[in-house]
Amino acid sequence: MDPKILEIIKLSKKYESGFALNIDYLYAEENKILVLIGPNGSGKSTLIRLINLLEKPDSGNIFFDGKQILESNIDKVSIRRKISAVFQEPLLFRTSVYNNILLGLSIRKQKLSDFKDSFDFLIKKLKLQKLLDRNPRSLSGGEQQRVALARALILNPKLLLLDEPLANIDQISREELRVDLFDLLKNTGRSTIYVTHDRNEAMILADDIAVINEGRIEQYGNKNEVFRKPENEFVAKFVGAETLLEGIIIESSNNVCKVRIKKNNDNLSNSSSIVFAVSDALPDTQVMIAIRPEDVTLYNTEVAKELLSAMNSFNGIITDMQDTGIFKKIEIDCGFKIISFVTPNSIERLGLFQGKKIIAGVKASSIHLFKK
Repeated sequence: MDPKILEIIKLSKKYESGFALNIDYLYAEENKILVLIGPNGSGKSTLIRLINLLEKPDSGNIFFDGKQILESNIDKVSIRRKISAVFQEPLLFRTSVYNNILLGLSIRKQKLSDFKDSFDFLIKKLKLQKLLDRNPRSLSGGEQQRVALARALILNPKLLLLDEPLANIDQISREELRVDLFDLLKNTGRSTIYVTHDRNEAMILADDIAVINEGRIEQYGNKNEVFRKPENEFVAKFVGAETLLEGIIIESSNNVCKVRIKKNNDNLSNSSSIVFAVSDALPDTQVMIAIRPEDVTLYNTEVAKELLSAMNSFNGIITDMQDTGIFKKIEIDCGFKIISFVTPNSIERLGLFQGKKIIAGVKASSIHLFKK
């Protein structure tokens, strides 16, 4: 594990509105990107303001770069000089792009000559070469955020805070800037805390993910662990596990469980559908089954049985088909609802339509269980 650049312990902040932030424990490692993901109003931006010393918590500790930064005798100006932040709305001034980028250096009375290599690198990476003489007000939202990022990064911060910097940008600009930003952060090894409510953005950018809800951390871990092994129903839904089923383990052997699942309008004792999952959970444990839609493969009913031998396979009827962009979201009634994402080519190849009988297959290793 890399050294911790930031460590938060028992941090709390309550507001007159009734909202309260309560972070028992959270940390960010050096040279990694920690993504805070959660719904609007969950406390992501509040936490960023507390880390950046823009607000004072009611209680708790924040350790940054080896120091407890909430102590009264700490020089908060020197701490904030080690942190740079970029927010949803870039705060740019009525001067040239060039002067905006150098504003932080000017305030700190530092010479551009000492940062020339960094300046040239950032200008190239963020595609700002042709914009340096422009007034920021004449730029698009994406271009303005590129300027704000360059201004933050040229200061060579120990920690970069990015609070939904792509939220107010059109889709094409957002995707282009996301690629450039990811490349830039990875190439420079910048310690970063990135806030978003977009799970696709989180999956692209993150090394680690903390899921926050109603002011509390629901789950923290490596991004693949969080996306593939959610610890509760909220996290599972938020990271895109479209199929969630109640079940009870009836057998467990050699790290494979046999789970009886609850059917529609039924209870567990009367249910007969069985799912196999890779897990060491014990019999009689009530669980939730989480299945990501990309892990559900559809087959026509005449498929050879040997193709399904290593899979859970469920006969069902397509009850709904929705466009989600690149994929179609297919809902299948197998006595319980299961969701699959399917490409247009697969729709055509399988001849899918609402009302068609179909087989939904899922590998046992693609099914995640957590206690109900």
